[in-house]
Amino acid sequence: MARGGRASSVATNDSSTTISASSSTIKSKSKWRPNWRAKSRSRNRPSSSSTSSTYSAIIDGSRSGSSTGDYRSSVSYMATDSRASTSGSGISRPPSCVPSRSMTTSKATMRPYSAMSNRQAGHVVCAISEGRGVAATVGLCFVSIDTGECVLCEIVDSQTYIRTIHKLTVYEPVEILVANSTMDPTKSKLCSIIEDNLPGAKLIPIARKYFNESIGHDYISQLSFPKDMESISVLIASKFFPVCALAAVLKHIEININLTFAAHSLRIRYEGSEGSMLIDYSTIRNLELIQNIANPKVPHSLLGILNNTNTPMGLRLLRSNILQPLTDTATLEARLDALEELTQNEELFFSCQSSLKPFQDLDRLLTSLISIPTKPSIKFSEQRVNDIILLKQSVSCIPSTAAAVHSCRSDLLVAIRELCAHESIQLVRTLIDECINEDCQWAKTPVELRNQRCFAVKQGRNGLLDVARRSYKEVTEDVMALIARMKEEYLLDDLESRFEIARGYYLRLSIGARENAGETPLLPEIFVNQVVVKRQYLECTTMELMKLNAKLRDALTEIMLMSDDAVESLIENVRMQIPALYKACEGIAMLDMLVSFAHLTTASEKFYTRPRFDQSGPDGTGLLAVKNARHPIKEIVMMKKGSRFVENDVYASKESSRFQIITGTNMSGKSTYLKQVALLCIMAQIGSFVPADHGTFPIFRALHSRVSTDEGADAAISGPPISASTAGAGTGANTSSTFATDMREAAFILQNVTNHSLIIIDEMGRGSSVRDGLAITLAISEVLVDSKATIFFSTHFLQVAEILGGRVGVANLHMRVDMQDASAGGIGKLKMLYKISDGRNSSSPHYGLKLAGVLPFPRPMLRRATEIAESLTAAGAATRLAGEQASLARKRKAVQEVFVSLRSLYEFCESKFGDEGGEDGEDAKALVHNDKMLATWLARLQEEFVNKMSL
Repeated sequence: MARGGRASSVATNDSSTTISASSSTIKSKSKWRPNWRAKSRSRNRPSSSSTSSTYSAIIDGSRSGSSTGDYRSSVSYMATDSRASTSGSGISRPPSCVPSRSMTTSKATMRPYSAMSNRQAGHVVCAISEGRGVAATVGLCFVSIDTGECVLCEIVDSQTYIRTIHKLTVYEPVEILVANSTMDPTKSKLCSIIEDNLPGAKLIPIARKYFNESIGHDYISQLSFPKDMESISVLIASKFFPVCALAAVLKHIEININLTFAAHSLRIRYEGSEGSMLIDYSTIRNLELIQNIANPKVPHSLLGILNNTNTPMGLRLLRSNILQPLTDTATLEARLDALEELTQNEELFFSCQSSLKPFQDLDRLLTSLISIPTKPSIKFSEQRVNDIILLKQSVSCIPSTAAAVHSCRSDLLVAIRELCAHESIQLVRTLIDECINEDCQWAKTPVELRNQRCFAVKQGRNGLLDVARRSYKEVTEDVMALIARMKEEYLLDDLESRFEIARGYYLRLSIGARENAGETPLLPEIFVNQVVVKRQYLECTTMELMKLNAKLRDALTEIMLMSDDAVESLIENVRMQIPALYKACEGIAMLDMLVSFAHLTTASEKFYTRPRFDQSGPDGTGLLAVKNARHPIKEIVMMKKGSRFVENDVYASKESSRFQIITGTNMSGKSTYLKQVALLCIMAQIGSFVPADHGTFPIFRALHSRVSTDEGADAAISGPPISASTAGAGTGANTSSTFATDMREAAFILQNVTNHSLIIIDEMGRGSSVRDGLAITLAISEVLVDSKATIFFSTHFLQVAEILGGRVGVANLHMRVDMQDASAGGIGKLKMLYKISDGRNSSSPHYGLKLAGVLPFPRPMLRRATEIAESLTAAGAATRLAGEQASLARKRKAVQEVFVSLRSLYEFCESKFGDEGGEDGEDAKALVHNDKMLATWLARLQEEFVNKMSL
């Protein structure tokens, strides 16, 4: 098929060849010389690389034939294809879209990149089944088409569906299937929340009948690994909703994506909502866990600095752990033991790192092997051979990984070694060696890859295959001989052959280095389809060469069809060992992530320490204490710029300092300090060392934030002192947040806060008036203090620190600054120290004016602003003094009133008890001994007294 921009078109088939030749004239073949035209007639077109990937061509072809139609009522759940029945899966086989290591989702279904997305999850399809009762019970099923993994999850969620949104954020599906009754006639609350919190999420309504529990159990029994079937059945015995979601998502994949899986080859696992830290969507974005907000292309994010992985599997595991850190201390200690061994043994570290580099994306490769098409094609046969060649290469790398960790002592590395040294790995290698030539390996150029496919199966397994190979070899030799003959006959020394998958062999003539560079030569009419590429090369072909290409394609088709039986038989045998291969793949991914952590720890110029975990509190919480902590992202960024990051200590205990109020001037580092605390906790709970001299952490089960994303102020956290010479017009905060955003995020936090939560809040209430902002900030702070969560709270409202400073569990801190008043003729200087200190910031109540003073404002305006601030401060002090005096007078009056009431009661009782023989003696005794009446009166007196004293 001719490509766009070509001067003439060529169409070939098995029986005939149609040529549109150029009208060039020919002088004499025996004495012909190139005749250079005076005017170039090149056509600009995109250059096509001769080394384009075979995988890309195959996948592009399979995508073009995929269907995207809706569900039909005539869909049958029984196997209708003969090949499906032989596979044992019992599932109908629609036309297949075969995944491969280079497969990506199409633009029509891919969610756009967001600030927390880097598309490492691949092509994931999700189905959601929601309960209709009062409790928000949600069943989720995620199926990754690229990695062949199915994850079931049932969540008893809150009314904000925070855990459901978190799971969707972690797996990042390109399609979310919901029952049509949740979208029409009215949209359900869950669907609305998904659309609001997951930009670009594609909700697809389908008939509720596809959410069928019995069909879901049938899928599980047909597709799960035999060894895992019993444990899966126990875990999902009472999980109605995720099983229904599984039935819907697998049927959608069959019909709309045209893909099914072989029997007992799908990794199915149940993943509960417990066991990991809950991080909401806005926190993932604001803390830049996955992507940098300002520039998503730079690696200035937590994933970016931790990512030193060598395999795609390790990168996917790292991303998943960052989004859902662990809460199990035993698992974390096992990871830390392995990481400590890697950092202390240099030889072990480098041997593991080198053994991981040759691996391809083994997850996607194994998924390609378990995929079965309905309509076999030559492209699919070629794909199968490609997969076997890649599997041969990857399986041969696994023993080297097992050998690299041979002498390890930590339990996790020993477990990885056992997975990589499993007897099934050697069995797969033996099966491949019996069928595939030993010297067959993956090639990068298209022609080499095609030759590897042709001669992959060993000689002697099929006599007709050997004959077809000889024919292919002879035609290839004829092509080379033809090109050599044309070079000699037409005196074209720089004529060379090129190969592309779509075109086959073609000719290329260099014209850029000739005397008339860039001009098109006049060639004989035997050279057709002449096209000039970038004024450097002339590409063309001949009728005889096209006929040889047609013969090569026919021979290749015969070879692939005859190789298909041997390759399919080999794949069927390999599928029996797929569970062991997947386990080895998981072990390789874990080792890759640990080696990535070790690389960061050992390559850093500053010290990284092993975190310790404390759960000694009565409610399972513990102490947070970090010595000389550093921000993991900003430290690396600043080191590249030649700056030094200022370390700070972090200390928080439930008894004395669970709520920390941090005050300080703008640009003093408050926001960086808050983010630093959260990032260190995440690093500790994924099993990484942390940038500090010492670190003790509690196990947090949730992380929420209300953090400013403005980088104009705190971006220069450890920069030079600000003075008139260094301050520019753009210095200051870009207050893009609004009061409504503050309140929405604060309400979300209050609805989901627990005593095991870590909350960071940066400048709450700044988008409203001072009075309203202070009032709502103080009220929110009081609720958070009572929640007993660990909270770091920065604010410019000094009154909050003053009012709450006396409450139990509240600690006041501030960021230190060095303020120097203006000398004679000077303008003053403000130096940020970026150090956290005890107490609230009371050294200068007008630090905002100090900051403004170093900027190029008019001096009279600054003096007037200072006068106004001092006047308001004096008025406020007078008002507070008057209020304190009035309050003291009210309290004195309340004490006097209660004293009078109690004295009256005493005198009444004394008068009655003074003469027990009197006529009123019995009445007095009855009155005094009536405990209920007396208690009621005293309680009312106490309540009135407390109310008056609190005014």
